[in-house]
Amino acid sequence: MAAAAAASSRRRRRPRGHPNPLFARWLREWRDEAQGTWARGTYERALRSLSRFPLPLRSGRAAAILQHFGPALCARLDRRLKQHRREQGLPATPPRQGQSADPPPAPPTAALGPLLRRGLVQRSGRPHRYALTPKGRSLAEAPPPGRVCPQRPLAEQDENCAPSPPACDPEQEFELRPGEFEIVLCADVTEANGPSGGVPALLRSRGVPVLLRRLHVGDFLWVAREKDPPTGHAPRELVLDVVVERKSAADLANSIRDGRYREQKARLRRSGLRCPLYLLEEPAHGEPLALPLPSLRQAAANTQVVDGLFVVRTRDPQDSAAYLGVLGEQLRRRFGGRVLRAWGGAVTARGPPEPPGTPLALLPLQRLREGGGKNQTQTVGSVFARQLLQLGGLSGGRAGAVLSRFPTPASLMDALGPSQDPQKCREVLSTLRCGPAQRNLGPSLSGALVKLYGTRGPLE
Repeated sequence: MAAAAAASSRRRRRPRGHPNPLFARWLREWRDEAQGTWARGTYERALRSLSRFPLPLRSGRAAAILQHFGPALCARLDRRLKQHRREQGLPATPPRQGQSADPPPAPPTAALGPLLRRGLVQRSGRPHRYALTPKGRSLAEAPPPGRVCPQRPLAEQDENCAPSPPACDPEQEFELRPGEFEIVLCADVTEANGPSGGVPALLRSRGVPVLLRRLHVGDFLWVAREKDPPTGHAPRELVLDVVVERKSAADLANSIRDGRYREQKARLRRSGLRCPLYLLEEPAHGEPLALPLPSLRQAAANTQVVDGLFVVRTRDPQDSAAYLGVLGEQLRRRFGGRVLRAWGGAVTARGPPEPPGTPLALLPLQRLREGGGKNQTQTVGSVFARQLLQLGGLSGGRAGAVLSRFPTPASLMDALGPSQDPQKCREVLSTLRCGPAQRNLGPSLSGALVKLYGTRGPLE
């Protein structure tokens, strides 16, 4: 009887809560509202994907790394989150870890009347909350008279690493008219790795000038660069609406296996550029690949059909360089005679291209990091979670159970050190409670974890 009572008590243990309960609740509400429409399946797939992710998400935009979370769904989650926080009397965005959640004290209203009338400050909600408008922010961030703008980061200088003049404020609205700019190809610095200089060297051998930059999105893009900048300022640059992500067959296979491919596609979609393009190179004869060639071709087809990204296949790096050269010439003919202006709105709020005869709104180069960035700050826990999810059979609930006990790979490896008995380590891991039903992790997955994180040296 005592054993039966203990077993019944274990079965009645309260399950762990969902790491993103608000997002899950809103997705279920929207799914029920979409009964009988095609959108119901979209919300259902997003719910399943969210249930497998074991970590909390701070915003809808952060959910873009998950499968079935497109830009429209992420934006709707962000709008609903802002509404929820406004109803609760909280700031529009949650504080980062380590910061206080208390809202800042309201400024004195007696001094805000002139700012409100001039459109520099906006007021919303009750109690009133005040925030700078885009016009007020640009005025606040503008340098005072007689002072130059701060220098650009070293990572955004050209390949000669020469010190550049100070850059202008990217939020400032400006126009570039025909004859006032040149269209230049920019390549990410990683594309020039290797003894031969990579694709940028092949482009220069064809007479195509290339600037090496640490790009925040893609591997290649074109900018409209000001020819005669004001004295003391760097040339202003606007990004044309074409960004290229180049992948060899080996890189494509590896990025699919480790999860980078999904993140790269999400980054391209939220970058704010209208024409993202994948440049996929065929494998060389006899080249070893981490995945079968039919799987790579199916992934390329899914990228174009499911994700809606344009895909171009080339034979080798020389063929890729030839394609980029031809594409650059077409962009010069298309945009060289247009009036270009800086887009000052939200990166993800751009509409269709402006018709011919009107100024074309483009993003300043320094604003690409708002919509997506290769170098965004990531926590060890989030990277560890994605690593665990690559193991076969390790669901989101099971990965969350491992993370709750071992938040970093180092903590897991220390627990599975060479001085520990492998059998005891497997028994400890196998009894971890996972998911809503609080079931054991099991001997199979615990053995895989012990083998992966407890083995010193190469695996057999």
